[in-house]
Amino acid sequence: MAFKKPKFKFDWRKYQSLYLPASILLGGLVIALAIIFTGGLNFSGNSTNNPDLSTCDPDAEVPVSVDNDAVLGDPNAPLTLIEFVDYECPFCKSFFEETLPQIKSQYIDTGKLKLVMRDFPLDFHDPAATDSAIAANCAREQGGDSAYFSYHDEIFTRTGANGQGLPSGGYEAAAKKLGLNTTSFNSCLKKDEIKSEVTADLDYLSQLIQDYPLPFSCDYGSPTIGTPAFFLGKSDSSGTIQARFISGAQPFASFSQLIDSLLSE
Repeated sequence: MAFKKPKFKFDWRKYQSLYLPASILLGGLVIALAIIFTGGLNFSGNSTNNPDLSTCDPDAEVPVSVDNDAVLGDPNAPLTLIEFVDYECPFCKSFFEETLPQIKSQYIDTGKLKLVMRDFPLDFHDPAATDSAIAANCAREQGGDSAYFSYHDEIFTRTGANGQGLPSGGYEAAAKKLGLNTTSFNSCLKKDEIKSEVTADLDYLSQLIQDYPLPFSCDYGSPTIGTPAFFLGKSDSSGTIQARFISGAQPFASFSQLIDSLLSE
């Protein structure tokens, strides 16, 4: 008589409800083994959420050039505040609306401080940020520093920020309102040397961050900067000030504390 091999039929559907608990148990076992053999779970790694601040010094002073950029206030004021501005930065706009008027009335108009405006259009706000910077410099080419700051005010009044730029025809309309020759102004917007002036400021600050990383490494653990970016220090006839870095649109109290401290020295 031939031996017949018994047939075994596995019905997987009967055990389907056990699959999920089994997979959870297996996953827990893998994690437990990882803890045993590695001594724990380490989530920090090199994440910027856990920055190494050993090279950070928020009080470090850095040498910053005023270059040949527009000045608001008495050129002989004892203190200099340099702002690197992005005209499409919403924080720059809030500084213009909320803090600058107080700095102007208490320190600039009283001859204690002068403001130097330099350009730092961020690439994710372009082309509007660079276009606005060029337009402001073209206003200066016609009317000097006073025209520059008047146009600066017009841009922040007209722009919605965040890279939207001025509405169609807005740059020319602002120039016309300020009494500028619009034909010359529109011609200036196409000049390579004006764009080069904006690019030079951008390159300058980018290099400064690399050369003097200490005050710029406190937020993210590596030299990083946003806008507005400020540098405050005692005025120097050489055109370069030893300056304290002020990050972002700080409230007026933060500026006044530092300004008053320097004035009292």
